[in-house]
Amino acid sequence: MDKSKIEQLKELNYLLLNCRSVDEGLKLVTNKLKNIIEVDRVSIFIYSKSANMLWTYLADGIEKLIIPADKGIVGYVVKNKTIKKVNDTSKEKLFYKEVDEMTGYETKNLLAVPLLDDNDDVIGVVELINKNEKFNQKDINIAYLFSKYISTPLLNILKHRKLNVGEDDDYFI
Repeated sequence: MDKSKIEQLKELNYLLLNCRSVDEGLKLVTNKLKNIIEVDRVSIFIYSKSANMLWTYLADGIEKLIIPADKGIVGYVVKNKTIKKVNDTSKEKLFYKEVDEMTGYETKNLLAVPLLDDNDDVIGVVELINKNEKFNQKDINIAYLFSKYISTPLLNILKHRKLNVGEDDDYFI
């Protein structure tokens, strides 16, 4: 990994710690990740185990999107708690093209990384979309580190909102 990317990664912690809100910090670090890996879009999906659904907490270019947790590459990542790299979505059986149809956006390649809590349970997935080059091991390493940076703050946001919204809200863990 080149030195400038390492320095940019170090900035993630600083950005999170110095924001007025965790929401604001997550948006900043997500944009930073987009620039570091040089992708067109980054999405953070939240997993609702009780509803067996995934919904976008942060997503470039779209409003909230809700999909079944057993569909697509994000569903695979949730089920297997593993990173999934797809450098050509047209050749990937798991690719859930209905999302592209709903959004009008064409996904050519993607990298999906699970977001895990302290008990190793999945709370969501970070998805990096459309890199001009193929995703490589450096990209996987950076995305993995990013997932570790944001999992705890994201879980804190979700727990706080669940308490404020109510237990019956299926969008929360």
